[in-house]
Amino acid sequence: MVDLSSAVRRGHPIAFGIFTVFALIVAIIASAVVADFNSNGQPSSKLVRDSTRFMVFAGWWGFLFSLVYIGLFLSGIGGFLSSIASHAVFIFLTWVFWLAGSAALSTKVGSADCSADDNGIPDCSALRAICAFGWIGWIELTCMLGVICYLAYKAFSGGRGMNDGFA
Repeated sequence: MVDLSSAVRRGHPIAFGIFTVFALIVAIIASAVVADFNSNGQPSSKLVRDSTRFMVFAGWWGFLFSLVYIGLFLSGIGGFLSSIASHAVFIFLTWVFWLAGSAALSTKVGSADCSADDNGIPDCSALRAICAFGWIGWIELTCMLGVICYLAYKAFSGGRGMNDGFA
């Protein structure tokens, strides 16, 4: 059986660090757009308004929890909080949030012509950036979820449980 512990020790902080950057970008851009909506009037589309606000939540959720998981992993604190099961629940929940937010925002903004002044979508370019970084983050979460599923399978087949740590 192949020992993956050294790859996990190197890859975990890198993968979560990259996702933390994407989550911070989404959170900052979406927060700025929502602040602009609040000060300059709401967009005519409730879908744009609500999905942008949801991406604020999803971005800050991903950013804060990724920092927590990086800290737990690097400090070596064991237990349930740093277990494979905990990672799987967090990544799956975040995966659902990012999928829902990115898909909802993409339905209205994805095909919009941001160069036209009368497209009816305020902050169109910023909203497209949120969509782009949202989908990039979702793709990374999909890869991370695949790795977690593989590690869980290896843990079960090797006699370990889901409450065991990664490395």
